[in-house]
Amino acid sequence: MQKEFGLSSEQNTTVLTFLESAPIAVVVVDSLGSIVLINGKTEELFGYKRDELMGQSLEKLLPARFAALHHLRRDGYFDKPRARTMGNGMDLAALRKDGTEFPVEVGLSYVEVDGKPLTMSFITDISMRVEAVEALRSHAQELESRVIVRTQEIERRRRVAEGLRDVLAVLNTARPLEEILDLIVEQASQLLQTDAIAIYRQEEGEDTQRVQATRFLDDPESGSPAPVGTLSPAIHHTHDSTKPFRADGDAGMTQSGRYRSVLAVPLNVQGEVYGNICLYYRVARSFTSEEKEMAVVFADQAALAIENARLREEVGRSAAAAERTRLARELHDAVTQTLFSTSLIAEVLPRIWQRDPEEGMNRARELRELTRGALAEMRTLLLELRPTALLEAKLGDLLHQLADAVTGRARIPVSVTVDGEGTLPADAQIALYRIAQESLNNVAKHSGASQASVKLYQTAERLILEIEDDGRGFDPENIPSNHLGLNIMRERAESIGARIEIVTGKGKYTRINTIWERSGRSENVHG
Repeated sequence: MQKEFGLSSEQNTTVLTFLESAPIAVVVVDSLGSIVLINGKTEELFGYKRDELMGQSLEKLLPARFAALHHLRRDGYFDKPRARTMGNGMDLAALRKDGTEFPVEVGLSYVEVDGKPLTMSFITDISMRVEAVEALRSHAQELESRVIVRTQEIERRRRVAEGLRDVLAVLNTARPLEEILDLIVEQASQLLQTDAIAIYRQEEGEDTQRVQATRFLDDPESGSPAPVGTLSPAIHHTHDSTKPFRADGDAGMTQSGRYRSVLAVPLNVQGEVYGNICLYYRVARSFTSEEKEMAVVFADQAALAIENARLREEVGRSAAAAERTRLARELHDAVTQTLFSTSLIAEVLPRIWQRDPEEGMNRARELRELTRGALAEMRTLLLELRPTALLEAKLGDLLHQLADAVTGRARIPVSVTVDGEGTLPADAQIALYRIAQESLNNVAKHSGASQASVKLYQTAERLILEIEDDGRGFDPENIPSNHLGLNIMRERAESIGARIEIVTGKGKYTRINTIWERSGRSENVHG
């Protein structure tokens, strides 16, 4: 090196001292690849003594997979030493004397000493850096995994919330119980990823239950579902990895399908066990607390749907009983009163006829009107007992019957005019009939009229129902709170998209027009 760099012996010794004290390993190799110089850090890093490496190939310090790469890189420096920059370093693996590998960064430099080309390898142990990078990569992967898991959890919770919302949306509707339970088992199957699911109902007086709603069950009609007695008011879950459940095994909680795990929750309705909901899986598995909680939620929803259905049945029975009571009362009040008046007139009619034949004729006509009114009243009450009859008859015929009933009951002549014909939807026919019924009841009770008329006009586009009386009228803006007839009529009109127009005033006649457009729905207005 003295000749190449013009160094004195003292300077050369100084350079060697610097290399010896360098904090990284330095290995000098000749053009044949033999080691000619190492420093103390090299001994420390690789575990060799100096004399064990001198004259050896540098590849001795490298695993075989990296030795060839380093050889090519070194030869490149010898081939074109002036055209190449100092090596920026390569990440390789080094080999200690004991055979263990560790990561290093190797940089190469070209020098000439006494005319001989040499390469200097600067070797740095980068174990800590690699570990830090690996730790960062592992942490990044863990964070990415957490993000994926969290995203999946958010999506799952979103599906759960939407599923529960869909079920809650129909719980308080008038949909049939079977339809609601089918929706519950469908949502539970999707959200809890079951292979099959069923809601069982305890048959009164029997030990077994019957399928009421199911999804994907192998054989829902085979019988032998879970007896209620096998389930306490808590969740029952079991699994068996060695054999499948059968219809006659493990408390009978499966049917003829082959399921290795089942999660069953009793359905408690008003303090009684109604049945249970069973979730089936074809593989043996355990259940998380969250899965059990979700199963309980679906069981509670099913129990609520069953309880609501029972309440609706009770309300229906109560309403039917109340309606029968009302009809009996009206039958007594209206028909009995009319028949009583008829009997009085019939008793005195012979004497009146003898005294005044013209008056007798008037009384006979009155007797006929009373009889027709009583007959119409009876027919009306019979219609109320059989609501489908309201849909079987024409609206014009129903209006005639209402008019005859009012005429007989209130002694107010009511004429009926029907112009045009057409088929009406069921809801429109019922609503228009009820509006006419309520209007004529108001005429009989409140108008003080001497006569009234009912007119029905029908075209292909619209229907107009007009009811008019020559009574005392009223102030539409000052109706007593206990008079609900007009509000009821407006509500019925709104239900079919019709509008009601009221023309009246204190001391004036009253006309009520109900206008229903066949092709669309109208806003409810009144004047």
